[in-house]
Amino acid sequence: MAYVTINQLKDELLFFLRNSDIFTITQRGVTTTTSTGTYAADSTDTIAVSTIKNIRSIVVGGTTLTYGSEYTYDVDDTVSTKCKITFISAQTGVYTITYDYGSTDKIFPDYPQANLKLNQFPRIGFDIISGETKENEIGAGSNDSEYILSISVYSKSQRNTEDFISSIREALMGNKKDFHYIKFITPSIMSPMIQGPFGEQKIMQRSQDFRILFIYEW
Repeated sequence: MAYVTINQLKDELLFFLRNSDIFTITQRGVTTTTSTGTYAADSTDTIAVSTIKNIRSIVVGGTTLTYGSEYTYDVDDTVSTKCKITFISAQTGVYTITYDYGSTDKIFPDYPQANLKLNQFPRIGFDIISGETKENEIGAGSNDSEYILSISVYSKSQRNTEDFISSIREALMGNKKDFHYIKFITPSIMSPMIQGPFGEQKIMQRSQDFRILFIYEW
């Protein structure tokens, strides 16, 4: 059986947005660095850093691995409390892992708390707000699921908010068929620009919804 979980969809989107430089690493409050070494038929790897936010790339033996189909990772592994990488097939060769780390970030798979201060913005928050699953055939066949994803941008000016929304749209539309768990994603409804209840009510906010389609499970 092959199922796709909500956490898999959200993790893939989270890491994609953090890797896409919608915000600079300075705005996010993170630093980019590398880890190197040599694998010998290794199926997992744990980076001994507890504040990793996203892995930008893994190169083994000169080949860049693909997230989802060749590896996954958990930035807060429940056992090690570090970043644990799991390879779909065991890896052998010299490796370089490029990742971002820091004590904070500005892109999250949830929404900001109302008590955040002005200096804690800009931010991006998102969540899956609805979903529907339909049968493809009678019996023990496959299901077809689709979800509505809402991404919200919060910034100190209307112009910056619009620019960030546009960058997100461009990044996702340019990769709409290139994800692993997210089989296809396309923009739908955009919310009006509003004044958010954050940052002493000096933050502008707009949301862009996306449809995640063709999630086949069997």
